[in-house]
Amino acid sequence: MIYKKYLTIYPLGGIFVATLMVFLFRPVDFESLRNHSTVRIVTEEGTLIGRGRNSNQTKQDWEKIREYPNFVFEIIKIAEDKRFDSHHGVDLFAGFNSIRSYFFSKGKRGGASTITMQLVRIQNPEIRSYPFSLRKIFEIIEAIRYEIWLTKPEILEAYLNSVSIHSNLVGFPSASLAIFGKHIRFLSIEEAVYLTVLIRKNKPSLEELLTRYNNLVHRIPYELPILKNPAELIEYSQFKSKYDFAEDWKGENQHFLNWIRKLISVPSEEFVSSLSSELNSELHSIVNSELEGLARWNVSNASAIVLERMPGKEDELELRAMIGSKNFFEDGNGMVNGSLAYRDAGSTLKPLLYAIAIEKGYYKVNSIFSDEKYSFSLGQGGNYLPRNADLRYWGDLTLAEALGNSRNIPAVTAINQMGIPFFFRFLQLAGFSHLKESPQYYGPGLALGAGGTSLLQLTRAYGSFVLNGILPKIRLGSIDKKPLYYGSTLRLFSPDTAEEIKFVLKDPKLRQRAFGRRSYLDFPFSVSIKTGTSKDYRNSWTVAFNERYVVGAWVGNFSGERTMDVSGSFGAGRIVQNIFRNLMKDKPKQDFMPNFTETKRFCRLTGKLALEKCPAIGLQVRKKVIPSEFCDEHSGNTKKLILGVGFVYPSKGQIYLYHPSYEKETQSIPVRIREIKTLKDPKLIWNGEKELIPSPNGELRLPIFRGKQSLVLYDGDVQKATVDFEVK
Repeated sequence: MIYKKYLTIYPLGGIFVATLMVFLFRPVDFESLRNHSTVRIVTEEGTLIGRGRNSNQTKQDWEKIREYPNFVFEIIKIAEDKRFDSHHGVDLFAGFNSIRSYFFSKGKRGGASTITMQLVRIQNPEIRSYPFSLRKIFEIIEAIRYEIWLTKPEILEAYLNSVSIHSNLVGFPSASLAIFGKHIRFLSIEEAVYLTVLIRKNKPSLEELLTRYNNLVHRIPYELPILKNPAELIEYSQFKSKYDFAEDWKGENQHFLNWIRKLISVPSEEFVSSLSSELNSELHSIVNSELEGLARWNVSNASAIVLERMPGKEDELELRAMIGSKNFFEDGNGMVNGSLAYRDAGSTLKPLLYAIAIEKGYYKVNSIFSDEKYSFSLGQGGNYLPRNADLRYWGDLTLAEALGNSRNIPAVTAINQMGIPFFFRFLQLAGFSHLKESPQYYGPGLALGAGGTSLLQLTRAYGSFVLNGILPKIRLGSIDKKPLYYGSTLRLFSPDTAEEIKFVLKDPKLRQRAFGRRSYLDFPFSVSIKTGTSKDYRNSWTVAFNERYVVGAWVGNFSGERTMDVSGSFGAGRIVQNIFRNLMKDKPKQDFMPNFTETKRFCRLTGKLALEKCPAIGLQVRKKVIPSEFCDEHSGNTKKLILGVGFVYPSKGQIYLYHPSYEKETQSIPVRIREIKTLKDPKLIWNGEKELIPSPNGELRLPIFRGKQSLVLYDGDVQKATVDFEVK
């Protein structure tokens, strides 16, 4: 029987020993101990503005053991594990003392957990739910394994970087930065003692903290004063409130911080952003100063962005400043990052519209548009009747003037000529990824900003004019010395096109008719600028750029409430004006140098090369395709380059409603013919039967009656235009 008993015990013992040996000799990867460290996020100047997030929602920096002052190791060993250098994970002597104190010291027992065992608990938080005896067995075995596979310095480094200090502050480095505002290498002896006593109890009372501090001071071989007044401890902390360890980061950096946290996915010690905390602070002051003046016009918030071109970088811009709102900590919508929010873009997309239209050969900067009242068919009986901001129509003008003065009719004409799907796809390529609906959903209003944009998206797109037609990737900083970018590069249009648009937006004479001789769009140095104002004055935009910077601003209300007629040139324009002046205050004021274009004089009315008697305008046009046709002095034989002869209204497929309660004479149908003066013998045929003679200015009215109808325009016997419409 005894023989059989040993036969049973030996195999079981052998299995246990084998299992234990396999467990102990399972390698411990030192790098895996850093699994909860959070990335420090610093500005260009090295200012810490926050940290990334981890699964525990704690803040944990990680510093190499060489970064710590030597006295930190001595103090931590005296306080937590005085035989750390001699034991192998388990301190048997401390264990016996703990058991003895448990039985002979009125229930009070000393701690027996070594630094290695504490590290095991930190790395395996799930064992806290185990029964006490099972948990201790696990800690002992795992501590021995750590000692087998890790060196003493590695264990100490992992512990100092992982131990909980206070609240959500984990590790000495993060606690040193948050509490004392300094890197761990600059920690004083007193401050090291202060942090050490917080390990045993993260949130002690002030009296308890004082007692613990003085007890540890008695045990260390350094001459430190014994504190008698709890208030003396506050001298070791930069915080004004008693042990309120909440971060006190500046609000102007918080929007960038929250955004960048979502983009950082690579574990690292530090992310050095391209953001300048100094510049961001200056922008924040400018935004808030301007908002004080705009408050009377029911403006409550604003956002601003600065991108900078770096020498030698032909396909990227750096994000230098980002202001999301006037006050991140403001109740309500303060945390909304207005620079990333999507809103109606107003006229800010027109430079992109005309750029791609020129690039694809639809127009030139000297092409003539007809700024007239016009109804554009939407198909299926719908019509779109755009209006200019001033509710006026200027007649014939060049593309450059249409863009400079932000006229709406020419922009809608251009998008209809190219096709709405074409411009829609171009915007998506240009980074407007939020456009999820069909092109028909946005309609021709896409040219006037109906699809919306964000300030970051918009300034990035304008960066293509700075980089000779290349849509830039935005450098946000570097992590592990590798750059982090927003977006990727893509050529949108040629350098020639980019330069033509850049010079149009630079010329104050081109926009003088709409914005006056003096406005916030004028600078004492070369700057290209474009504004935008959405319907009902809910959003005010301005984007400006030179050879080095792209600056954008948005002004409005996060609630969507309309402002009191605050336009882009006034609201956002004031902010951009101040930001640009601040950026250029100590830099040389260089003029734009043409590389792909040259100046030519054009007739404002025909778009051809100007003669002496022509109302002329100077435009930068590409050297590759210099126009050769001169104006024929407005003889009336000039052929329109854009719309030509046709009907302004009715438009194709337009539907009119007849109301039987009103007199027919008051419901007559207006007709207007474009370019009728170019016809020698104009006449209209109504419904294939009745001949009508239009007035010299191309206008007449038709009596109203129900049914499908048609108008055909002739010049003598030559048919020039036709339109079908219906009255219901």
